[in-house]
Amino acid sequence: MSYEAYKLIHIFGMYLLFLSLGGIALYTINGGKKSENKFKAVAAITHGVGLLLIIVAGFGLMKFRGISHSALPVWVILKIVIWLAFGGLLAMASKKEKFAKILWFVFPLLGLSAAYLAFYQPF
Repeated sequence: MSYEAYKLIHIFGMYLLFLSLGGIALYTINGGKKSENKFKAVAAITHGVGLLLIIVAGFGLMKFRGISHSALPVWVILKIVIWLAFGGLLAMASKKEKFAKILWFVFPLLGLSAAYLAFYQPF
């Protein structure tokens, strides 16, 4: 697969991830309960598929850049930590309105941090 194809898959995974996180957060902010959400399974699947596409395409992109899996640079490790945070934050966003309101602003900041690490590779 080409470098551009991996990039496209990586970006599509991000779209799916932010779609699911934003949808669940907005539902919770508007007073929706997790048990009453008829679309929660679709949102959870979208979240999981997005995460899977991001990690698989991310490792594919690493191959093209010549980054070894045995000695990961710090910026890659930080991106994996951000990926793990995105994985766990869906549950938090669906619990309480208070958490969802905070996460509404945290999600884009985490995305910006991941993009910064990818573009500038500061470490």
